[in-house]
Amino acid sequence: MPKCFFFDVDGTLLPFGKSIPDSAVYSIKAAQALGSRCFIASGRSIAELPHFPMLAFDGYICSAGATIIVDDKLIYSAHIERGAFDSLFRYLSEKGFYVISQTDKATYLSKDAWDMFTHQLMKHIGRLVELNGLVISDTVPEDEDVKKVLFLSDDDGYGVDRVRKEIDPMFTVVNNTVGLPQEIMAEIVLSGISKATGIEKVLSYFGVDRSDSVAIGDGSNDIEMVEYADIGIAMGNSSGDLKAVADYITTDIEEDGIKNAIFYALGGGRDGRREEEG
Repeated sequence: MPKCFFFDVDGTLLPFGKSIPDSAVYSIKAAQALGSRCFIASGRSIAELPHFPMLAFDGYICSAGATIIVDDKLIYSAHIERGAFDSLFRYLSEKGFYVISQTDKATYLSKDAWDMFTHQLMKHIGRLVELNGLVISDTVPEDEDVKKVLFLSDDDGYGVDRVRKEIDPMFTVVNNTVGLPQEIMAEIVLSGISKATGIEKVLSYFGVDRSDSVAIGDGSNDIEMVEYADIGIAMGNSSGDLKAVADYITTDIEEDGIKNAIFYALGGGRDGRREEEG
């Protein structure tokens, strides 16, 4: 039975700072050849997505559900109103955070934010993460809608958990998945929008039942979509909280994790819906 597969990017399709494994490419192509549809479901904006010239995805859920593109057309879009974004930017800046703002055209950050971002990446994971569409700028153009905000501090900063408690209810703070500690970096999205709501909209667009959906991820911001999909799969390198809610735990990203996940979802896996760790 063909499925609709939804893949996270960082830590799922892409090892941090590396290229997509060959086995992932081959298995996604094989799934599509068997009639399955394959979609990106990422916290990255559409401008930030890496190029996968060897693959033709059937659609994209970007900015954690705020932008959805299917059949080369925009089927859903939500953004933070400019006044609310300005207030949010001021609040984060006053607390000493470095702000990174996503639009569909680019991702904007100051030179100081860029320096801190690269410093923390090198410190904590030892390499940079390739992001397209980055623009060094202290402001976001007035004619561009902000889809999502990321905020970053140094190791002795104000603290992400304090922001969670103080943030306006119109927003939700979720953990980022670029490999940095959740205490120093997180993402702010509009409440009620997530990768799971994105999957729901894609399935509705195609008239596909939820029972035919498969979500594969590795981080805390994948929890909602892994719980929503009929088959929710955690990569072997996933965070513990995602593994706890997954139906199945595949192998690590660089140990044929995507290939084994697709094989399992299409009926070739072992009996039962969960692999025991260890």
